[in-house]
Amino acid sequence: MGDDEGGFFDGFDDGGNDDGGSDDSDNDNSYNDDSSDEDSDDDSGYDDPGNNNNDDDSGDNDDGSDSDDHTLSADDFPNASEEDFTDDDGSWSADDYAQSAENLFGDHEYFGDTIFSQLADQGYAPFQEPAFLDGFEQVAPGSTETLHLFERDGQLSAFGFLQPALLAYLMGRYTGIDFSNVDVAPGDLGGRAEPQPLPPQYASLQEADAVDLRKYATPVGDQGQTSRCSAFAWTHAAELINVRDKGTTDRLSPSFTMLNFQRMQGDDRDYEYAASGGNGTIGGPDPGRVLVEQGTCRQELWPDNAEEPRANERVLQQDAVSHRLEGAPQPIALDDVRKVLTAGCPVHVAMNTGPAFSQVGRDGVFSAAEPPSGRHGRHAMLLTGYTGNFFTVKNSWGEEWGDKGYGYIPKNVLAQSDPEFIAILKPQTA
Repeated sequence: MGDDEGGFFDGFDDGGNDDGGSDDSDNDNSYNDDSSDEDSDDDSGYDDPGNNNNDDDSGDNDDGSDSDDHTLSADDFPNASEEDFTDDDGSWSADDYAQSAENLFGDHEYFGDTIFSQLADQGYAPFQEPAFLDGFEQVAPGSTETLHLFERDGQLSAFGFLQPALLAYLMGRYTGIDFSNVDVAPGDLGGRAEPQPLPPQYASLQEADAVDLRKYATPVGDQGQTSRCSAFAWTHAAELINVRDKGTTDRLSPSFTMLNFQRMQGDDRDYEYAASGGNGTIGGPDPGRVLVEQGTCRQELWPDNAEEPRANERVLQQDAVSHRLEGAPQPIALDDVRKVLTAGCPVHVAMNTGPAFSQVGRDGVFSAAEPPSGRHGRHAMLLTGYTGNFFTVKNSWGEEWGDKGYGYIPKNVLAQSDPEFIAILKPQTA
């Protein structure tokens, strides 16, 4: 196991800092409640992934390791037992996962951390005024399950996540609360596809005990308070594959990706609409196929935080062609995800999110293996590995979320979260 400060594995790019809170000025404690009331096609050609040790990829990392060096064995986790690497057949409880997490990740500097302890270290205290909290819950029923209120120096701040429309409503109603640290999960990504059987060369692979593709990953992006989670996940996938196969580290534009997703759905609105995340886009393999066919431009031509690109449409399209996704998007079942990751292929995941997701601290580990609630939003991320029954996800909420932007989700949480998995399989080579 690696000894980097906040990462579980060697080769993890240490970027960002651990300060997750804003430093706001004093405010009165009224908190200003200002308002009154209120299918998939089965792709035929794939590269044979072979076994764990014979991939011939061209892109090496700075650490000099081979590009197939993304698998680990149980020996890399000295505190774990054989049981930690035994597949959960649906019988594991929350306590089982808690114990397994301690066995696997207990030497992490922030193991056991939650958003509450993380913010306590930054001087925040949970806001506990019953009358106000009761009123807040009445205004937005269920919101306090994923939105947490904290006080520091007389300023009330919110942390967690909400659906975009509800967040906008609360921001307009409670002008004295700082909502800048609240993240967004869209209501529904829709358009899901039925899983397809893996091609034989993938189906026959023996799963590794653990897989870590973060050696190929670019820095974690930050979607801000927009609905671009799926665009970020797909763009992160394209970047990872470029590093894996070509050794190129160009940062690509999620906003241009989002623009093309909109157009795929017949919604050709303006650039600002795309930068906001539009309708959050649909699920299924079609968004991936858009990236295969059209690509996306470099981030320098359309930065993440810019409402409009820095170049005209012709330049964007020309640049995008040279940054197409080189992979074959295919819907797969949960039981096939580890095989695909063992082959070195990332997986786009869309899932319902709930209370446990809002409590993830600096260790990145879910606090409980509970079924999330769909009313809190549906969120897209990129699966970049697994350890036993914990899957590693690359989020798009910045490097201050979780383990420097990554989280570790129990298998049974995914199973109960109405998940959709789109693997980006290696294309057939000549």
